[in-house]
Amino acid sequence: MGYIIIGSLAFVALYLFDVYTLKNQIVKKRLFGIIGLLTLIYATIMVVMVSDKILFPLALRIVCGVLMGGATFLLIYSLFLELPFVKTYGKEEHTNTLVDTGTYALCRHPGVLWFGMLYFFFFFTTGAKLLIPAGIIWTILDIIHIYLQEKIFFPKMFPKYKNYMKTTPMLIPTISSIRKCLNTLC
Repeated sequence: MGYIIIGSLAFVALYLFDVYTLKNQIVKKRLFGIIGLLTLIYATIMVVMVSDKILFPLALRIVCGVLMGGATFLLIYSLFLELPFVKTYGKEEHTNTLVDTGTYALCRHPGVLWFGMLYFFFFFTTGAKLLIPAGIIWTILDIIHIYLQEKIFFPKMFPKYKNYMKTTPMLIPTISSIRKCLNTLC
């Protein structure tokens, strides 16, 4: 359970990343972004290593491993490739350019969808029992994090965010948002 708590602290660091992004403090922004990411990766690895395991059938583990790979790809794509990386994570001044195409047409926070899927499929791939509470707790913390982004940070960072909120669902895609996503990906 200790590693789940350590992983939970990653979301404090990611919150501070947003705070320092808004304050245009580049060193602290980068530091807390890296701390948050590395803490979550470390905690995930340790949860899998120390956990008791359930041995699922090989076919299920293979299918879930492929789906986990897909969720990981989508998470990296949405957070680090689809968003302008340097402007989002590297520059002192945050970008005020809003991305509302591709997976960001699907919902305002597609990374949360891929994050939850990643842990779901990771559990069935590894059988690590501690991934159940870890995945649930960390996904809930991710949802709280995006809620705070919606209320505190994004309306100040992006001038067109209120309009984006009216046209794109926060987390659960709709038929029209799925169509818009597919149309802007192609």
